[in-house]
Amino acid sequence: MNRQILYKEKRKIAIFSILVNLTLSVIKIIGGIIAGSAALIADGVHSIADLAASFSVLVGIVIANKKSKEFPVGLYKAENLVELFSAFAIFFAGYEIARDVFFGKPIDMKNFPLAVATVVISILITFFYSRWERKKAEELNSPSLKADAEHVKTDFFVLLVVLIGIIGHHFGYIIIEKIAVLIVVAFIFHAGWEILVDAVKVLLDVSVDHETIEEVRKILEKEPMIARINDIRGRNAGSFKFMHLDIKLNTDSLKEAHEYAHQLEKKIKEQIPEIERVNIHYE
Repeated sequence: MNRQILYKEKRKIAIFSILVNLTLSVIKIIGGIIAGSAALIADGVHSIADLAASFSVLVGIVIANKKSKEFPVGLYKAENLVELFSAFAIFFAGYEIARDVFFGKPIDMKNFPLAVATVVISILITFFYSRWERKKAEELNSPSLKADAEHVKTDFFVLLVVLIGIIGHHFGYIIIEKIAVLIVVAFIFHAGWEILVDAVKVLLDVSVDHETIEEVRKILEKEPMIARINDIRGRNAGSFKFMHLDIKLNTDSLKEAHEYAHQLEKKIKEQIPEIERVNIHYE
């Protein structure tokens, strides 16, 4: 996929995510106020935090697409910085939920059916949107969109807690809400940890995944011009991968080798679109 088309697709999804989180926060807060549900109002505030995280994803995508003389190899890792901030936003969400349930001031519920209906609608929106965004993020190989999808998915579990809390509140079993919160907070911190580790690995230039290296190796092994593959290495930066190849060619002509290296880079990038650059050292 053309990089400009890739950028436009990612930007479109990020904007859509902002609209979804804005809708969820409005639904929850208004529904919570009318129904008299503290848990629903708190989750509405949590959705505002999600809204801020989605906005940061959009900013990261836009920045990553910019060119700058001060950053000649690109600003691709801006996406991974956003991914890092999203991880901390997820940690904060876990803390926020636990705090609200264990230390929040209880209020009387005025409309149980409305509270349940609001949560169910929010669950459906969150569930289907997080699955769709995750699928699109994988298609576009965007770490920030993947992080945002994980963030939205945590809201699905949060809503289950809110639903249990509302039911428990209605029937007078507050302890059920507290047990559920402990379980869901564990899920939230696990998701945040996975995103954090992924972001840190890329920012520290960890090697690209084994599958990509093997895919590149298969392309090279089919090339009759290549006598020997000495080394294949790579690193991640945002949605893209940068590869370094060390190969021996079946030619003594420097001009022919140079032209072939350009053709090989083009072929690899065409077959593996997420590869942004291939540096080829040949002998």
